[in-house]
Amino acid sequence: MTARVEELARQIASLEESDLQALLERVEELSFRHGINALSDRYRKRLKEQGKLNEGAEKILMQLKQIRQEIASREYQG
Repeated sequence: MTARVEELARQIASLEESDLQALLERVEELSFRHGINALSDRYRKRLKEQGKLNEGAEKILMQLKQIRQEIASREYQG
């Protein structure tokens, strides 16, 4: 571990419970946002590779809805 990480770990370990909880919630939120942004970037890249990046949002949303319906009907028959 680097000295910086070690110091951060000490600081985190010394936090009061309420501050620690707030920190963990904030890290979770930032991690979620980072994940969503990465997913968005990958999807945008895929659309560009498929030549669909400039299609209208309505058309893309309709295609996504169709894919969701196909998956739901296949996975949740009955």
